[in-house]
Amino acid sequence: MPHPVQPLTIDSLIGDWLDHPAGHTVMIDLLARRSPDARALYAVRKLPLSSLVTLSNGVVTTDYLDLMVEAANRLMDESVQPATAHLFPSAPPPAPNDWVEPLVEGRFDGKTVVVSGAASGIGRATALRVAREGGHVIAVDLSTLRMEALLETDTDLDISGVVADISNQSDVNKIAVMAQGRVDGLAVVAGIADNMVALHEVEDELWESVFRINVDGPFRLSRALIPLMLSRGTGSIVNVSSQAGLRGSIAGAAYTASKHAVIGLTRSAAFIYSPRGIRVNAVIPRPTRSALESNYGSLGGAGPLPSPTLTSPEIESAQIASPMAYLLSDDAANVTGAIMPADEGWGVA
Repeated sequence: MPHPVQPLTIDSLIGDWLDHPAGHTVMIDLLARRSPDARALYAVRKLPLSSLVTLSNGVVTTDYLDLMVEAANRLMDESVQPATAHLFPSAPPPAPNDWVEPLVEGRFDGKTVVVSGAASGIGRATALRVAREGGHVIAVDLSTLRMEALLETDTDLDISGVVADISNQSDVNKIAVMAQGRVDGLAVVAGIADNMVALHEVEDELWESVFRINVDGPFRLSRALIPLMLSRGTGSIVNVSSQAGLRGSIAGAAYTASKHAVIGLTRSAAFIYSPRGIRVNAVIPRPTRSALESNYGSLGGAGPLPSPTLTSPEIESAQIASPMAYLLSDDAANVTGAIMPADEGWGVA
């Protein structure tokens, strides 16, 4: 005989709520209205529901939790009419690390794709994704050690590595020579952050270094490789911008201005080169633990931040590499000038 389902309270463990036949639907539906990343609940399975008041800094109140308790236990009451059963219809979301990268075999067969910032984070995930789908990748990064680690990841993959600074013209020329006259895709991922420094505190050295990598780099690398695409009448460029390229509350002055510039560069190039067969798009990722390091606790960084995630850094980056690979591939043959969010809805909060 099955054990009866125990009623839920605000002192019940969050794990018990997630495993409860009615509790999980109430928790996901109601808390999704208070946080864009309900998956973070998996991190606190062993804490009582009441702990959400403290963890949310008061966004979730005790009164709100009382409503959840009432709703969950009401749904378990056999006297509840079927007409009300639709009020909490959601199933729990998958656990953060359940995602499996959906490789498209042969999608990049015969294609050469240049990836900057390729030895870590989103760049590394993009390089590996393209190579696993059959492409030849020219991986570019400043770090010799990280590059060596990338090349040793899977020696069966067709990845050529070059240690180079994309803001340095002689290094960019070296990358163009390595392409041997053919580039089908370019993913410009390399970038640096600015520690959330406010405009009046920005020193010349910080401003110049952020623009040198985040703007001059994409400009120089694209300028060098676009002629190779024009010679064949086809190609795809994918830049990585940021929520800081869309609004002013995410980063410091230098980084925000630089990422706005990347979007402007993307749209201008899309307009000019689309009639000549070259697509140019940008991806807007959410901050990942394997992405840029930045001091989000500084006085300049008072803007909203994404909720914490349990997803491993590798999966976080691979999930952003998916739209990168899509835009690089012929699957996106009619997509150009797009500024594509890959941020789990953070940008709409």
